[in-house]
Amino acid sequence: MGLSELREKIDSLDIELQRLFEERMAICDEVAREKKRTNAPVLQGNREQQIIDAVIGRSSEGFEQSSVDFINSIMAISRGRQKKLLRDSVTIPSGNKVNAVIACGGSSSRMGFNKLLHKIDGRAVILRTIDAFDKLDEIEKIVLTASADIKAALERLISSEDYSTPVVIVEGGSTRQQSVANGVLATDEDCDYVCIHDGARPFITADIIRSCISDAKQTGCAVVCVPVKDTIKQAEDMVVTDTPARETLFAAQTPQIIAREIYLLSLESAKASGKEYTDDVSLCEAIGIMPRITNGS
Repeated sequence: MGLSELREKIDSLDIELQRLFEERMAICDEVAREKKRTNAPVLQGNREQQIIDAVIGRSSEGFEQSSVDFINSIMAISRGRQKKLLRDSVTIPSGNKVNAVIACGGSSSRMGFNKLLHKIDGRAVILRTIDAFDKLDEIEKIVLTASADIKAALERLISSEDYSTPVVIVEGGSTRQQSVANGVLATDEDCDYVCIHDGARPFITADIIRSCISDAKQTGCAVVCVPVKDTIKQAEDMVVTDTPARETLFAAQTPQIIAREIYLLSLESAKASGKEYTDDVSLCEAIGIMPRITNGS
């Protein structure tokens, strides 16, 4: 077979591959519609890498980088369609039921003591954080996610308190994302929004929490931020590549409030792609649901 014939063969295979991907996406569309109807999980495993590995593994002659690049370009189209599909499949809840998830992870090794148990004016930091949410009528349940080395201490602290809001403690995970996921799964299934907050931020105000809840109802999620005061440089290999306009930059804080259904869908997508995020609303951004910014302090 001559070179021109081989190239024609490659072109025909590329066209067939694209057709197969289009067929796959049509099936994915149908699966997503069925998921929305039945609320069953859709995404399982890192499918993109599985497909590439399978195609490369079946190539007895080796697999050229150009072919991998082609598959990746098709998958980029697939991701874009999937992101739009996920975004379009969710409904922003109009209800007012909110549960708080307070992340109590981290060993505070840099400080030499556990900052959550440290006392400010005679009261532990974590208790002051819980106080801020217990005072709000909007919060119907408080879930703490804690590592094993602090869980018993938290249980002792909370057992001596008389909170009006139910407080439960669940074990955290090895990463923030896993810890928060454990907390969200322990919230009430019928709650509309989850309010995710760092346990070491005891000075959050009721006004900011309420504003963040209001903002989340507009887009499905919201994050408390403050404007960046420093000039930020982007770099590669220690060489500056860009200096973003400072007025476009914000430092993310907590709470970060997300519709419970949107969070679970975003988490499912993150697991499927093997992604770990240190910022809760980043999961939503990854599927095309962009958070509103609530002014912090």
